[in-house]
Order: sequence, then structure tokens, then C-alpha cells
Amino acid sequence: MNLKIKAFTLIELLVVIAIIAILAAILFPVFAQAKAAAKKTVCLSNGKQIGIALLLYLNDYDDQYPQEHPSTSNPVIDDADAQLESVDYGSPQLAILPYVSSKSVDKTQIYFCPSDPDPHGQTLLDSNGNCLANGAPPPAPGYLNSIVLNAYYLFGMNQSQVTTPSQSVYINERNNADCDVHYHPWLGEVGDSNGNPYTAAVPTAADLGVPVFAIASTRHGNGSNGSYCDGHSRWEPFGAMRKPFDGHLLFGEFQAF
Repeated sequence: MNLKIKAFTLIELLVVIAIIAILAAILFPVFAQAKAAAKKTVCLSNGKQIGIALLLYLNDYDDQYPQEHPSTSNPVIDDADAQLESVDYGSPQLAILPYVSSKSVDKTQIYFCPSDPDPHGQTLLDSNGNCLANGAPPPAPGYLNSIVLNAYYLFGMNQSQVTTPSQSVYINERNNADCDVHYHPWLGEVGDSNGNPYTAAVPTAADLGVPVFAIASTRHGNGSNGSYCDGHSRWEPFGAMRKPFDGHLLFGEFQAF
């Protein structure tokens, strides 16, 4: 019995190729979005682990946050020109290392976000670890990584001073163009791209600037991952994070007290 195999015509092949191309065009963006969502989830999980480590630290140190600089009751006033930052007691990232089962900040994976294009700050630092930008301070103490700490907590703050811990940001993701290990809300680093104070309108993505924005406010869509003082971590639109509310009338969730 002779079987005749019918070959595809050129038109049929072109139709099949066209269908495959259309399906690829539809699916590739979906795959890219799924990959971005997965990276966002990893960053969020990292923040949660840091939040839990912070709570464990507070439990062992009488509710005192890891202190990096001399004590002050109001850094907004006393640190207006950074005079209190000349003495460093060590990075809080170093302080909580025992609670994340690590001995090295620059190798601790929870400090690095897979969406961060320069998690080690290699484009920002010279061979000595100092910031390349003219007039910029070195990022010591500690290494540049994907997170920045809210500097409100670096001056000897006690947990009892935080009246709304579930709305008070302790850690955010670092803008990969910002050469620092923490940010200062009272110095305009959560203001707009022109350096206007917090009372300015919430900026659009096109208005976001550097170095005013120390936070990676658009790395994950139009929002940012934050770790909060009660230990939880969440993604939130950046405008919502900087919106004032009762008890946080100046800097929104970036204000600690």
C-alpha cells in the first residue's frame, strides 16, 4: 500500500510562522512581567527577613535600635547640617548579622535585590570604597547594597518612641544611583526632584530625580518595598508612603515619631 504524504505549501508554512510570531509577541511580555513579579517577591521576602531580624535584635537590646551616631531626641534639628554623623558606632546592617545567620554584609543575600542593576554600587565607588561624586561622603560604615536605612533610627531611638510601628518605615530599597547606606527624610531625600520639601505635590515617575531620591521608588512599578518597625514588609505606591497622616504629619511613613 502506497502512502502519499502531502507537503505543506508555502502559504501554509507562512501562516504557521505568522501564528507562532503572534503568540510569541503576546507571551514574551507576559513572561517578562512574571519574571519582574518574581524578583519583586524575592525583594519583599528579603525585607521581611530583615524586619524579623530587627525585632530579634530589639528583644535582646532593651528595645533600643542599632545606634550608628551620637544620641539626639530630634535629628531633624540636631542633624540639620549633619554635624552628628562624624562619629560612627557601626552600621545597623552589621549589628543584625547574627540574626540572619551571616558574618559578612557584602555577602548576605537578603541585602541584595535581583532587580537592582548595581547592588554592590560598583559604578559609584572608587577602589577605596569612597563615593566618586565630588563632595559626596563615603558610604561608611558598611557596604553599599540594595537597601537604605531610615536615618531617624540611627541616633539612639527606643522602640517606645515609635507610636505607629506598622506605618513607620525602617528600611527601603536603595536607588542604584544613590551613594549612601541610609537616607535622611528631613534633608529632602523623600522630596521631589527639585529638592522641594515634603509639602510639594507627589511627583510623577518622570519627575523623580537623583540624589534627592535616595529610595528606589519606581524599581517595582510605581512603588517601593519597605520593611516596617513591627517586622512586616510590604510593597506600596511611593506617593502613598510619603503621604502625611495623623501622627506622621511631615514625612508620611518615613517619619519615625
